[in-house]
Amino acid sequence: MAEKSNYRYLFIINPVAGIGGKKHFPEMIMRVFGEMDVIVETCFTTGRGDASRLVRENWERFDVFVAVGGDGTVNEVISAVAGTQKVFSLIPAGSGNALGRELGLSMWPARALKEMVASHLRIIDTGKVNGRRFVNVCGVGFDAHIAERFAKTKLRGPFPYIAIVIRDFMAYQPHGYRITIDGKMFRRKAFAVTVANTSQFGNNAFIAPRAKIDDGLLDICILKPFPVGVAPDLALRLFNGQLDHSKYCEYHQGKEILIEGETLSCQVDGEPVINNHPLQLSVDGKSLNILVPGNIRTFAGPFFAG
Repeated sequence: MAEKSNYRYLFIINPVAGIGGKKHFPEMIMRVFGEMDVIVETCFTTGRGDASRLVRENWERFDVFVAVGGDGTVNEVISAVAGTQKVFSLIPAGSGNALGRELGLSMWPARALKEMVASHLRIIDTGKVNGRRFVNVCGVGFDAHIAERFAKTKLRGPFPYIAIVIRDFMAYQPHGYRITIDGKMFRRKAFAVTVANTSQFGNNAFIAPRAKIDDGLLDICILKPFPVGVAPDLALRLFNGQLDHSKYCEYHQGKEILIEGETLSCQVDGEPVINNHPLQLSVDGKSLNILVPGNIRTFAGPFFAG
């Protein structure tokens, strides 16, 4: 692995992630890195799968691959980098920015760039589901349903997402699942089952408050069916990091998880995946080299930053 001072950076920019244009990003990046003795290039994605392809095509030319976009772009770049000696970094520029918030990055891209200059190397875990990599969460049930609905709308940002949640909440029906965690099997009817490497969905919605990104474990939150009147309390707990204290949340940790059931379409780092097969999930400990800011903050705001 190259010394940090000699890193060669490729910034992979998703121009349609989040809200606001990204055409000015290359100029902003060069303005921050221009006086440094490092090689920096930028490129734009044009569609799904482009970020991973750009990493593969430029593998030998760069040491650090920087995702500039949302959780989907982050997932694509990480999927190509994890398990190797290459280094990942990110500039949060999406709707939820789960990993960026988890790591304490600024939600303002210009500030996040300056933090990258003073960053240090950290090694974190990733997860795998049926061979596919994830860094934040993988879930079945209501969150997978919402991910599929959100993917079909052209509107980005937190407000359209919240509108879909409110609109679909009343009509959604819980499903039955068989959940095996490190060999121990549970049968549960659940509103949602989320397997988490980080603590949140994004936008500081803490679905797995106890999750640590480098503990070699995945956290499992089984959200049981609940009365409609309890929804405001659960929403409050979700955002104040207390969901695991609700009697409607069953919480586990483990390394190997199997989820079986009739409805197994899932979301992987917020991206919907149509699926009819059992979900086999595992943690891949210390599998990703990542640049993080030196002064980690728990709540990286502002809440509604793009």
